[in-house]
Amino acid sequence: MQYHPHLQKELHNNYYKNMDAELSGLIETIWRIKNAKTLPNYINYIQFPFFRNIEQDQRINFNFPFTTFIGQNGSGKSSTLHALYGCPEGKTPYDFWFSTRLDPIAYYSTDGRNLRHSFFYGFVDSNDEELQVMKARIKRENNPDYWETSRPILSAGMNEIADRKRNPPVKKNVIYFDFRSELSAFDKYFYYETPPSNLKARTKQDYLRTQSKKLNNLFLESYELFKSHGTNQNEKLVTLDVNEIKIISEILGKTYTEIKLIRHKLFHNWGYSIKIKTNHHDYSEAFAGSGEMAVIRLVHSLSHASYGSLVLLDEPEVSLHPGAQKKLKYFLLDQIKKNKHQIIISTHSPVLIEDLPKEAIKLFHQKNDTGKFVIKENIFPSEAFYFIGQQINDKIRIFVEDKLAQKILTRTLEKLGPGILNRFDISLIPGGAENINKHYIPVSSNTNSVNDFFILDGDKKFVENLYDISALQEINKNETFLKSRIKEQTNCNIDFFVDGNSEGGNQSQRISMMIKFLDYYKNHVKYFPMPTPEDIIWSEDIVNHKLSQQDYDQNIERINSLDNCKQKIYETAKILFGVENNSESFENMLITEWLKKENENYMTIKNIIESLTATPY
Repeated sequence: MQYHPHLQKELHNNYYKNMDAELSGLIETIWRIKNAKTLPNYINYIQFPFFRNIEQDQRINFNFPFTTFIGQNGSGKSSTLHALYGCPEGKTPYDFWFSTRLDPIAYYSTDGRNLRHSFFYGFVDSNDEELQVMKARIKRENNPDYWETSRPILSAGMNEIADRKRNPPVKKNVIYFDFRSELSAFDKYFYYETPPSNLKARTKQDYLRTQSKKLNNLFLESYELFKSHGTNQNEKLVTLDVNEIKIISEILGKTYTEIKLIRHKLFHNWGYSIKIKTNHHDYSEAFAGSGEMAVIRLVHSLSHASYGSLVLLDEPEVSLHPGAQKKLKYFLLDQIKKNKHQIIISTHSPVLIEDLPKEAIKLFHQKNDTGKFVIKENIFPSEAFYFIGQQINDKIRIFVEDKLAQKILTRTLEKLGPGILNRFDISLIPGGAENINKHYIPVSSNTNSVNDFFILDGDKKFVENLYDISALQEINKNETFLKSRIKEQTNCNIDFFVDGNSEGGNQSQRISMMIKFLDYYKNHVKYFPMPTPEDIIWSEDIVNHKLSQQDYDQNIERINSLDNCKQKIYETAKILFGVENNSESFENMLITEWLKKENENYMTIKNIIESLTATPY
């Protein structure tokens, strides 16, 4: 059936709205599962006393069963996945990281401590007891990359165990996918191999043609096994079941009718091949996209994974369009709900981290002086986008603390005309003014993000005039004075992360950052003219106009007795529309009338906007 383009777009938008609602419900369910402690052998945290290029004693807490690592390339995300891979019994980071003559791995001595590469983690066993396990790289003559469990190291922050014993590692099935290297058997051979010298094939195309006859027989189930010199050349053919095919079809947006998968070494080295049928085509991995191959392999692996597996995925967004990424995220969360997996991914994709709780997001970033990587926990998706530069452009960016403030500014810009509107991006930062003051403004001030401005609610204005750093005397260039000025105008104790150890760090660097913060704050932080956005647009005259006379007479006294304008808007909307949670429609009415009146509050906001457009950048 063909739809009108506008209707088709509406159907598309409604589809994703429904998916967002389902996603929200799924996240709530997973929170309940986590809080009920029904995830078997769940790894609660991992800590690095000394490991690769990660700053010493960094700790990652896995508060939510779906965890995302974000950060620039080379920031330690994959290394951390390799450490997690090495946590369970029978697994080792050596599978990914080992010493060579070209890249030797040395033992270092730092701060008087003899350090060897190691990490420890905590998990809850079947007896509901939390155990700590240390895994360390032990130097052995016959194996320079040997890893084993170690006795607790108290100096690293571990708990002591009686009789100097060690806990056994967690027993957990591990599934690891690096999507950048998930190549099919065909691609591995065609792009990276040459025909064996003992064959008559003149070209790799000839070799593939010859071997594909055998592979085709396997897919036709004419043969179960090929042998060469007594060695098996393939594993058993797998035909995916109806549910797996349905999931893959939903993620990739295609209608598959049959999918077969086989692991073999008919193309010289071991690899996977697929045979796919749709309503229109029948083809192998030679003509499938790399994203198609990766999704088929992942869905099949997870669909047959042991209950409560540890699933580690490195950049699963590779070769997938945003719509497919969104559906893949839903599938992964659903697998946690159904099979109690713990899933940890490394990603650069905004789609994979949007809508997640802050507990699910871990940011990896590099210290300028040492090149070591530190990990920031529990950040909102919008903050994550900010740190990885997803929204950087030449526009003036205004950040606000709530949705109504965002709407008021956007509607004001629309009234001022497209010339001004197109110069601005208005972004909502969840978590309120405290989150903005503690996390966003320190970053913006330290990087001197000249195009960024923050407009906070009027009730967050704690001083009449923001501190002017040009008046700072030399005697006051100390942490005590600067901290008191910052606390006065933000009502927050703000941490400024500097280089150095935990006993104070680089004091001069901290003082410099505090001075930058105060200077930036004075020039880049503005306030709305009323305590809350609801105070700006509330009008009893509009209520009188919108309500029937009877509704007005019966309710206005009660409405006016409410504590704040937010409650007044909510109650009035309920009377107007007869349903709960329909404040948004009434807010739109109030904003429309407020814009028409152009009162003092409107002029104040208009002047703030115009002052920003006049600022030299």
